[in-house]
Amino acid sequence: MKKLASKITGKISLAVALLLAAGVLARAATMNTATETTGWQGLGFSDSLYLQQFDTSLGTLTGVTLHITDIEQSGITIENGAATSASITISLSGSVEVTDNDMIDSIALLNKNFGPYSLAANGAESGLPTYNQSGPDFLDLGTISATATKNASSSDLSLYEGLDTVEVDVTAAGGWSASGSTAYSLNINEFVGEATVYATYTFTPVPEPSSVLFLGLGGLVLACYRRFTH
Repeated sequence: MKKLASKITGKISLAVALLLAAGVLARAATMNTATETTGWQGLGFSDSLYLQQFDTSLGTLTGVTLHITDIEQSGITIENGAATSASITISLSGSVEVTDNDMIDSIALLNKNFGPYSLAANGAESGLPTYNQSGPDFLDLGTISATATKNASSSDLSLYEGLDTVEVDVTAAGGWSASGSTAYSLNINEFVGEATVYATYTFTPVPEPSSVLFLGLGGLVLACYRRFTH
């Protein structure tokens, strides 16, 4: 009975060791490219960014995900032109579209509301509003911004394999609007945007020599064990 238990324990231990070794060999890994940026540019704009390809000497590529960010900002002032007080909301709508000329065509959509802001009635004495950028009917919001993100996956892994770069084309657009008053003056100063893109590569690494040796020794020990226990 003891010999049988010993044999079973030994086989289980060897099996566990071999499974652990196989797990080390088959584990998935990830790596990120450097983040590429268009820099701040007046909206709208088009640009090209270049992502480093995956070096296949590191392993077998199994997945590619692009991480896209759209950042847009502007200096904003708003002035109520109505004869009554108003509660005004300012809206920013924008987008960054990224294409890799193959399988990815993805858009990071930006929709952000600011406010509402309570503004007094326009102080004009005549029937027409007067916009003088001062007084209780006027508000300087300074620089306001918003950010949107989007992840996109590619099914064409070969495009991202190699020692060169992958070109991705970026198109950015945006616009401001206001609501809540029958008349207003919305001033937009230095409306700019920035797009950033980086890739995450998922891959199965090339086994380290020590892992391969461990698995080989485990197999040798198991063969010897079987030989001497039969």
